[in-house]
Amino acid sequence: MKTFVKNSKRLGGLLSLGLVLTGLCCTVQSCKEADAATEVPEGEFGNHPRSTVPDELVGYWIAGVSSISNFWGYDGVYKGPANEIAVGYMFYKDGRAKEYFYYTSTSTYCRTQVLGYKEGTVKVDPANKKLEMFYASGNYRSFNSCGSSNPPGFGETKKYTAAELYPNKKMTLKNWTIKESNGKKVLEVPLGEGEVQRYVKSTEPQQ
Repeated sequence: MKTFVKNSKRLGGLLSLGLVLTGLCCTVQSCKEADAATEVPEGEFGNHPRSTVPDELVGYWIAGVSSISNFWGYDGVYKGPANEIAVGYMFYKDGRAKEYFYYTSTSTYCRTQVLGYKEGTVKVDPANKKLEMFYASGNYRSFNSCGSSNPPGFGETKKYTAAELYPNKKMTLKNWTIKESNGKKVLEVPLGEGEVQRYVKSTEPQQ
């Protein structure tokens, strides 16, 4: 369980997922929502910084961690909630970008799930191996249930607020490299302390 917590925190920190979980907290605990961001029409990626994306980075990349095996121990005793976190990025040649986010947690008979989606632009510095994504718009849905009980707002689509978009938030990957493993392309990003986050090139999911 400690290993998963460490890995999930690293993934969360690298990918700025804390904000999404904060949104989840607001949904579950009915905390006061921040002022709504200026809305950007669906499909408009904003006018933030962008650059041409190198061919090797164009496409969809996904990474994730899971603690499913830690839900119940081999002795049959409950060990704590199972968790899954996954995030994917779609980079287009012209500098447009999308982010897909998935989080789920299961604790005894309660289950929490968040599905997030953002659009924006990306700026890549190939020489210094630095990539920045500037969020322009997006939305998320949260599902929180215990047994047959669903709270108000269950499954409703909500827009991200200004606090969760650029210039308040952006995603940065530094010192990345692209390698090939088992016939698949892998985007590797160092996390520090000798650890590496790996994004596997895959197919963009359907919304």
